[in-house]
Amino acid sequence: MNGQPDVSGPRDLRCSDVDRERVAEALREAAGDGRLTLSELEERLDVTFRARTYGDLEPMTRDLPAGPHPVPGLPVPARTVPARTVPARPPVPSGSRHPVARTERITTVLGDERRGGRWEVPSRLEVGAFLGQVVLDFTEAIVRHREIVVQVAAVLGSVTFVVPDGIDVRMEPGLSIMGERRHRLGGPITPGGPVYRVRGLVVLGEITVRPPRHRRSVFGR
Repeated sequence: MNGQPDVSGPRDLRCSDVDRERVAEALREAAGDGRLTLSELEERLDVTFRARTYGDLEPMTRDLPAGPHPVPGLPVPARTVPARTVPARPPVPSGSRHPVARTERITTVLGDERRGGRWEVPSRLEVGAFLGQVVLDFTEAIVRHREIVVQVAAVLGSVTFVVPDGIDVRMEPGLSIMGERRHRLGGPITPGGPVYRVRGLVVLGEITVRPPRHRRSVFGR
């Protein structure tokens, strides 16, 4: 029949939004590891979000350790991973008061994700908002680390940080494509408090740092 699309193999099949986001996430991680420059990340993300088929997506991660992403219907090529020696971690002394560094990932796709109340903040947060919003309220959070690194990816979505007055939140430069970064905290910084370093990517989205609706100091009432 005339007018039918020419599909000669799995690479000609149409990819989905989930496929594009999976590749985009791999690219962002590669840039965070220093494997891609910001200009390379921007170029590849542009191609990724305009991709129509799996054949369009496949080259984007071909030269990365995690790639290329498999095409449905094709065997996944075996990868030879060089062996590496991982040094043993020294035991933590009994009664040590040093908090254990850990990473927590918070991601939403076409939805909302919220954290609030008494929740423990890890040393590193990886936050992704894709066509959705993430709200992190640190007003009553338990913070044991001196420095908190927050890696953000806001793609057609928003990430909002609700932070008490007196907290040092540093909005670091990052790739922004028709996106907004808003820092609305004011007043003096409380000495000795934690430092939040917010960094990452904004594509047609926004990152906002604001105080609570009912302002309160870092020490409470």
